[in-house]
Amino acid sequence: MTKAAKIRTWGAIVTVTAVIAGSAVAGVPAGAAAPPLPERLANIGDSRQVIVVTSANWSTSYARLQTWQQRADGTWTRLMRGVPARLGWSGFAREKNRLQNTGKTPAGTFALPRGFGLDKPRGIDLSYRKIDNNDWWPYDPQDRKTYNVMQFRRPPQARWRTDWAEHLRSYTKQYRYSVILDYNLPSGIKWRNGQRIATEPANTSKGGGIFLHVNGSGATAGCVSVSRDRMKRILRWLNPEHDPVIVMGPGEVIERM
Repeated sequence: MTKAAKIRTWGAIVTVTAVIAGSAVAGVPAGAAAPPLPERLANIGDSRQVIVVTSANWSTSYARLQTWQQRADGTWTRLMRGVPARLGWSGFAREKNRLQNTGKTPAGTFALPRGFGLDKPRGIDLSYRKIDNNDWWPYDPQDRKTYNVMQFRRPPQARWRTDWAEHLRSYTKQYRYSVILDYNLPSGIKWRNGQRIATEPANTSKGGGIFLHVNGSGATAGCVSVSRDRMKRILRWLNPEHDPVIVMGPGEVIERM
């Protein structure tokens, strides 16, 4: 049984009741109250904190983001209500079809294991690294063991190329606050020869470095972005004890993502 934990919110708490006019949802007659959105999502498991990102179609880079919290009694409350968000410059692609350098944001359900940023807000529970000038995120297919593995320095013997990596501190606006999505992340990370490597590497064709971060000047290269203030609020709200996830995709298919 999941133990009850404190719920952080901001603004007004809204009791969840959705009415879908003129259509039926999951067997609910048209005009009747539908179950709250998290109860209609296919793959959130035992998560008690859900971020939902939806777009009007597969190709747009514009989206809306909402956040949901499950209370101790099992009911769901929507906290952040449909705020503007940006996607990759060419919209969404299903997770299984997403490829590197296509400008696509992966559609699916992803855990939110940890965060990083130039600043670290007070009062956050998520595992978080305050980055400095030594931090990189490589996705060089020529070095699969470091592909999509955050590096805390680049030793002289490193094989990954800097033009196939993000120098995280260079993104002073976007990476002020960020949360890592569990998309194509490798496993079995350990230190070897002054860098972090994966014993079970990621798929080097699928791309990496997929984050929820602060807005830049427009569309992203595959991440999801929101305003700085909202990103900071999300970070303070996320609680690893609630197994937070993000569900992303066009509105017409979001319940199957």
